[in-house]
Amino acid sequence: MQYHTRPFFWPNMRLIIFGFLSHFLFIFVFIFVFISAPKHPLQAQDQHPALWIEHGWEQKLSHGFRLSFTPELRLQPADAERNGSLWMGGHYWWVERMQSDSALQKKWKGEERLSGLTFSLLGAGRTIFRNPQQGLGPRLRWYTDARVQWEKKKWELGYRLRYQQQFNDFSSGGARSAVSYFRQKLSLQYNLSKRWQVGISEDIWFPVGGAAQFSNMFPDHRGSSISFGYSRKSVSWDFSITQDRAVWDANRDPQLWILQIGRSLKLDDFKKPSQIP
Repeated sequence: MQYHTRPFFWPNMRLIIFGFLSHFLFIFVFIFVFISAPKHPLQAQDQHPALWIEHGWEQKLSHGFRLSFTPELRLQPADAERNGSLWMGGHYWWVERMQSDSALQKKWKGEERLSGLTFSLLGAGRTIFRNPQQGLGPRLRWYTDARVQWEKKKWELGYRLRYQQQFNDFSSGGARSAVSYFRQKLSLQYNLSKRWQVGISEDIWFPVGGAAQFSNMFPDHRGSSISFGYSRKSVSWDFSITQDRAVWDANRDPQLWILQIGRSLKLDDFKKPSQIP
């Protein structure tokens, strides 16, 4: 008898499509209600928040490694109609960029005196396609993370150190090094139940080398976030509101509000589309 098998990391396309569409209506209603509200705290001075939407797929590999792929769409509010803009929630939005991250992660669990601690290393590459109206072409970025997380009952405290290298646009004469960052992020999460979580985090950016205008002793901007998470079996949702603001860099926007919606699916835990919660 002959058997036909799929490659190890080859997602079931029906699983992906059915899984995403099963929650698409919920995403649309949530976004529409949020951005079309007459007035809310994030619309100070009639400024609507940016909207970032992502969907990730994860696959378990051998020896504790995990491989992930996460595309993301970023929308910015627009004052008037322009090429590449969308009409939604009573005003225009334009596609600022589309990007995708491919990452490989390895985790370790602490033992004995280090019980409750989880360590991880991650390496990733990002491909960015910006809106041509900005005069910018495709751009590459790579980054690596070192993380440690401590768990105690319903509390989780995490620290992440990221080194991030960004390259100039291809249209500017090749993928040359532009600017690098060290990013330090501290997060605190409380598990309300097995499915619901709430958390806060602070992400501080320190420019180093390249075209950086400041010493790495001073950050040029920081992001403060509050997040809500929901997970069921191997499907997880994340909703976060972030205030990104300049610290020392006068060339950056003084303040940017970001609404981010993400969904993640672990493919190795499903065999059939009907098993998706």
